[in-house]
Amino acid sequence: MHHFLRDRGFLIKVPSSWLELHARGRTLQGAGVAREAVARRLGVDERRWKEIERACSLGVVLLGVAEVGYCRGGGR
Repeated sequence: MHHFLRDRGFLIKVPSSWLELHARGRTLQGAGVAREAVARRLGVDERRWKEIERACSLGVVLLGVAEVGYCRGGGR
């Protein structure tokens, strides 16, 4: 279920190419690349990068996770 939500759990339909760019961009940001430079490194304009970031941040919120026994570090 975790993988399903990771891959398909968005409030809006996000193109797979955007998901890939977002993952690459997050990796670059994690490596210390300035936010303004990420778009250039990915080969997209800054406006498109902001759109991709916004679209990929609209994920599904799981409610009642504790009640169903889901635990990231292992089961109960």
